Amino acid sequence: MRSTVLLPASIVALVATSASPARALQPLEAFLAGAATQNPDVRVARATATQRDAEVSKSTAPLLPSFEAKGTYTRNQYDVSFPASALGGSGGSTGQTLTIQPLNQLDATLALTVPIVDIGGWMKRSAAKETRSFAEADARATVSSIAKKVVQQYFQTLANEAVLDAAKATLAYAQENASLSATKREAGTASELDVQRARGDVARAEQDLATANLQLVTARRSLESLSGVMPEPGGVLPPDDLHREGPLAQWLGETDRNPNVQSALAARRSAESSVNAAKSAWLPTITGTAQERFTNAPSLALRNNYYTLLATASWKLDFSVPATVRQQNAAASVAVAKADKARRDAGDAIFDDWHQIEAGLAKTQAARAQVASTTAAAALAAERYRGGIATQIDVLQAEQDAFKAQVARIQAEADLAYARAALRLDSSQNAPGTER
Repeated sequence: MRSTVLLPASIVALVATSASPARALQPLEAFLAGAATQNPDVRVARATATQRDAEVSKSTAPLLPSFEAKGTYTRNQYDVSFPASALGGSGGSTGQTLTIQPLNQLDATLALTVPIVDIGGWMKRSAAKETRSFAEADARATVSSIAKKVVQQYFQTLANEAVLDAAKATLAYAQENASLSATKREAGTASELDVQRARGDVARAEQDLATANLQLVTARRSLESLSGVMPEPGGVLPPDDLHREGPLAQWLGETDRNPNVQSALAARRSAESSVNAAKSAWLPTITGTAQERFTNAPSLALRNNYYTLLATASWKLDFSVPATVRQQNAAASVAVAKADKARRDAGDAIFDDWHQIEAGLAKTQAARAQVASTTAAAALAAERYRGGIATQIDVLQAEQDAFKAQVARIQAEADLAYARAALRLDSSQNAPGTER
């Protein structure tokens, strides 16, 4: 059962390579491992798989020999007996009495029953095994789905940590600028308007800081809810070398390995097996029974113990069978359609992931360039303002532009990191030429 609830080691390693060790936040593997064992959806899927495994054992039991031992005590109103001499010949010695029914009757029976032909039972067992396979595949799909959410929240948490750091730096810069404006006003080189604008900028930076802190708190909470692991504070987004992934066709070629597709295919096989099980209800069954009886009421057999061998053929014509067959055929058609949909959805997910990476590469590259230019512009505006060349508005605008550029870059890099991980999770493989 372990393989049905844990993310395959190759996928864990593959996703983990997309994140370098964080400053304080636990590595991605810790949250994936926690989600694979503690997430409620995963636990439900695991318990369901265990239940289906038990159902296979239950369906197997009727196909195996069964043994029964039974003892009975009977108090009869009358006893029935006669002299052995009544049988004539050498039926018994003089004075011997043969008992047919005693007042206190004791009977013991040992019976061994062996199913000989039970095609319906065999087909039901086969259907139960396919249902178990579906439950196991569904558990793997659940783990993969939860893992994808964990990865997304992990990178979003790192992004929010970075935005919070940027907001703190912006607030410190705004406070420094407000102090400078106050000093310049006292020196007569700045107006009260400049001071009030600087104070307003500090208030704006404080709002940005509060928003960033809220986003971080909610992201950390979501990550903990998904994985059952409490995130440690801190963490930095891993740098991306902006390499391109392999051709899209290589990734789309492995669509059937997607866990959701595997689950849907297993569901289809289970439904088709259930159709065969329903049809087998038309077929007869044959069983054999060997029975040994011990009694103090030998009846006319005049033996206190004797065996009996039985062969029983059973054939039941039930008009509910055709309706059951139609029902299972309809269920199988639904399963086939769902398998086709799962395959299409998996291909669409891979397609979207690949193009998200392509767009992410362009956005990240542009965002980095924007950060470089806006940071330089903010530094230049501050320097010119100190020298009395630039205005307060120039400084505030440059500062806000720099902060917005930082936030855009952080989000672009987080989205790119997640898209790379999602592509690998959705394809369940590391396509040739895409190793990092």
